Amino acid sequence: MPPKQSIPKSLDFEALKALIPQRFPFLMLDRVTSIVPGERIVAIKNLTGNEWFYQGHFPTKAVTPGAMMLEAIAQAGIIFFQSCAPQKENSTYLLGGAKVRFLEPVFPGSQLTITITPVKVISNAGILNGEISVDGRIVAKGEFALAAKPHNTW
Repeated sequence: MPPKQSIPKSLDFEALKALIPQRFPFLMLDRVTSIVPGERIVAIKNLTGNEWFYQGHFPTKAVTPGAMMLEAIAQAGIIFFQSCAPQKENSTYLLGGAKVRFLEPVFPGSQLTITITPVKVISNAGILNGEISVDGRIVAKGEFALAAKPHNTW
């Protein structure tokens, strides 16, 4: 699907905040390194030992929760979706049907590379593939559905 607006080839932290609704402590992307509208998004999340979720997961050896990695995939999916079919400002994004496999544990100090590719995209919804790698090794992958809904339709 051709883009409806001009999307840059990459996004810094401030630019991606303009496209997704999440904020601290749930903003799980640091930058987007590559955008090919309708084809692929590659995003980065740098994990440090100071992340709030490591305090209790787990106290003796910190491991990145799968839910946080799924959130990173979903947020990269929102950026992908915006590159294909920009939504109205203040849309709510709904995640559903996530079939994600976690293949290796991820620890503080890792850099997540999140890649999103489409299965099917329509004007306000899509099915996407998400993959997370660390140092070239795939640590999580799967398929998920994402839909945008303007706030005034609730």
